Amino acid sequence: MPAKPPPAVVPAAKLKASQEAIMSYWTPSRMASAKPAQPVVRAASAKGSKADNAGNTATGRPGLAGGYVPGGLHAGPAQGATINSNAQSSSVLPADGGYPGPNDTYNWIGKQGTFPVSSVGKLFFTEPGGNFVCSAAATYGGGNKNMVWTAGHCVGPQGGRSYYSNFLFCPEYNNGANLQIGCWSWALAQQTGGWYFNGYWSADYAYLYMQPTGTVKANHVVAVTGGLGFGWNWSRDQFWQDFGYPSGSPYSGGKLVITSAEHRYDVTNPGSDPGQQDNSIGSSQTPGFSGGPWVLSFGHSSTADPIGHGDWINGNNSYYFTSGGPGGGNEYGTEIQSPYYDPNACNFWKGGSGWPGTC
Repeated sequence: MPAKPPPAVVPAAKLKASQEAIMSYWTPSRMASAKPAQPVVRAASAKGSKADNAGNTATGRPGLAGGYVPGGLHAGPAQGATINSNAQSSSVLPADGGYPGPNDTYNWIGKQGTFPVSSVGKLFFTEPGGNFVCSAAATYGGGNKNMVWTAGHCVGPQGGRSYYSNFLFCPEYNNGANLQIGCWSWALAQQTGGWYFNGYWSADYAYLYMQPTGTVKANHVVAVTGGLGFGWNWSRDQFWQDFGYPSGSPYSGGKLVITSAEHRYDVTNPGSDPGQQDNSIGSSQTPGFSGGPWVLSFGHSSTADPIGHGDWINGNNSYYFTSGGPGGGNEYGTEIQSPYYDPNACNFWKGGSGWPGTC
């Protein structure tokens, strides 16, 4: 993949003024009227894309890193989903299959203040076409305590060599910003080289650093919400919990939505993308989901996990086909694709999080 491009940075001397301006700008009415990002792949770009069953596609040793639960922040119970360490799809039932992938998609009805759900929120931003909204999650690897992970198309245009602005992250959003938690404005935004220069969907992930104090909490994001860890090089045949704030019909964007789904098939990358095939799951989530995390082994302190606890970001909501994809039709509210997290993804996350290990 191309080298990492320069980040967009709020100058240190302007951090306070930027924070005040962004907080003033994002009124409840502007938040409510922000349009969902539309990560669509149309027929021309979809030409040649096809579905394949998962095989031994890992490009290195599987790894897990990071994650943090602050003292006093209650962690939710384990959900019992195991990590599949066998790379062959035949080892898991139900096996990979056709379109659409089965799933269970529903409004989250539990406490959003319980980790790991507490780390997920809405990401507001401004681009030339107006105000938009995506989904995102706080993540931690041992260094930066204000890192938020999302989709590349939520941070800058596809192959546009530029960045959006006015970023505001609101964790535990529930028909409005949580009055006890508040929101955080941005300090830095970083895209991958693959997205910034070439618009590769296989590199459609990005991160932001938020400022170390928010509208309500004078503390780092991760110190308040906790941070998800990161997983890479795992078998594609996994079961994920996918979080997002879908804003397209029939959803309003006010509620956190979760999709429970198993890997359905691999998708040949649209266009001339040289990266690994993307993962696909069935989901009824709609635009607004962009950037939401696919969480591997959701639920803290599960003995089913290789190193004793869960909650690893192992994918993110990226795009859907409007025509010409593996399903042949419009995947709106039916299917979602994510980049496969290989060492490229790990090294990008490592560079932002400060994780000291090796991908």
